Amino acid sequence: MPKTITLPVPGQIRRHVLKNLKPQTQGERDLLDASRDGAAELEAKGMNSLNTIELHLTNDAIGSALEIARDWLDSDNSNNIMAGKSMLKFELEYEPDDPREIRHEIKMPKSLSVHFAPTYGQKPWADDKSQLVKTDMGRMLWSTTGGRGRVRAETLGALLKVITPWGESHPQPAAARAAKKFSATYTEPYEKTMRLVNGHLGADDEVQALDFMEAVHGRNEAEAAAVPKRLVVVACGGKKSQRPGKIRADERYTGNYFAACLMAAEVMDGATMVLSAKHGLIPLSEEIESYDVTWGGKGSIRLATVKKQVEKLGLTDARVTVLGGERYVKAARQVWADAEAPLKGGIGQQLKQLAGIYEGEALAPDEGPERIYQTKLQEVGYLPSRNSPKARVMWFGGKAGKANPTPGEWTQVEVIYTGEGKYAIHRLGTPEELMTCTLRSLIHWGPLHERKTEIDQAPSEAEAAPAEVEPAAKPVTAPRFYEVPENWLELAEEGNTEAACRYWSRRCEEWRLTGK
Repeated sequence: MPKTITLPVPGQIRRHVLKNLKPQTQGERDLLDASRDGAAELEAKGMNSLNTIELHLTNDAIGSALEIARDWLDSDNSNNIMAGKSMLKFELEYEPDDPREIRHEIKMPKSLSVHFAPTYGQKPWADDKSQLVKTDMGRMLWSTTGGRGRVRAETLGALLKVITPWGESHPQPAAARAAKKFSATYTEPYEKTMRLVNGHLGADDEVQALDFMEAVHGRNEAEAAAVPKRLVVVACGGKKSQRPGKIRADERYTGNYFAACLMAAEVMDGATMVLSAKHGLIPLSEEIESYDVTWGGKGSIRLATVKKQVEKLGLTDARVTVLGGERYVKAARQVWADAEAPLKGGIGQQLKQLAGIYEGEALAPDEGPERIYQTKLQEVGYLPSRNSPKARVMWFGGKAGKANPTPGEWTQVEVIYTGEGKYAIHRLGTPEELMTCTLRSLIHWGPLHERKTEIDQAPSEAEAAPAEVEPAAKPVTAPRFYEVPENWLELAEEGNTEAACRYWSRRCEEWRLTGK
């Protein structure tokens, strides 16, 4: 018995098969038999014959159903067009006998798609291209943010021939970076398919193109395999499409922040995946339903599960860049300790940074703290006092409160005790005073000791003062090791609240500086 795949076939296609199809191939016969079985099942349940039902289809039957769906894209009947599009979602499930019919799902950002998308009735790909290429490009979905669709090897090869040179020669940085990523992503699957095509046609192996890794990276496979994979992790968004059922993850999240992260990721080197509060690490193409879960909240996925997903995908040693808020950066770094997080500051600052990435601008290497807080000054920890005047060095993002919910420009500062319960915040290494405050003043701040700079290591005026003004700091004790329960990480995740983070940040800072 041939292998079958269970797929939900639209009722419009099943009705057409039952009424009009005169089978001439084995695939058409299999499709007719499966449609009859589906009709009998619906009749037994007392349901309308147009209802969608899952059919058990052979590979040949899927191919026959897809042929009908493709023909219907040019139909005048809107119901046929909708049914055809619904069936074409399963194009990648079909394994054609002729490898020239294999489809590749491709996606390109705006910086590339503007060169291929039809505008004002003009079709940039129409000149000197085969009918197959014109058909594939005509069925691509074009939008203001890019283009995506499924194309055959001939079309993919034509695109690679045009786009690959742009990685070195395109005048726009965003397009050059996007071209490099497009080439790195699709050259290998294209050449794999072409090897099948050459074998199918009986072509000589010498006709095949250069090896993918050598063509793209200029090194042999052994050297390329030794380089860890690059992965761009995009945080999921709170705003979601309410379309019923399952849709692609990159269509489910509809917020502006997610869209900005996704556009930036498209021009960065490496594959892109979503870190979802409910589903964990998922590809952009994975179809998910709408949900209302926040990271760390009720129903949120456990980090232990995310780690298992990463291990299964072979991404444990990946070079990871995280585009998202603090919670997601913190979670990612518990999976990949060295994960990069280029976004700093409030959401407004981050949106500007994301736009800069998309336009090809380089981010400043040190734009602010890796952890940010909005608290009263008294919660900063290890502040100077009358008996211990040593200045507290940290990042300062300005006054906080309802009028200032997000940080301003991050500045390295010293907090100096001025007496009578008042403090002055000075720009580090200068007499410039940025703010005078009390212990109850709300501020945006972050720890500075995580990034050592030459200024950090230089002695301040307070440190250079005579010994009688400030007792010598106690030496930091050697690291200590404690036995913890096996589920310690899970327990820590459950107690991972903002208040707990602030308390333990103060305690750890105090221990680091005093050994207590």
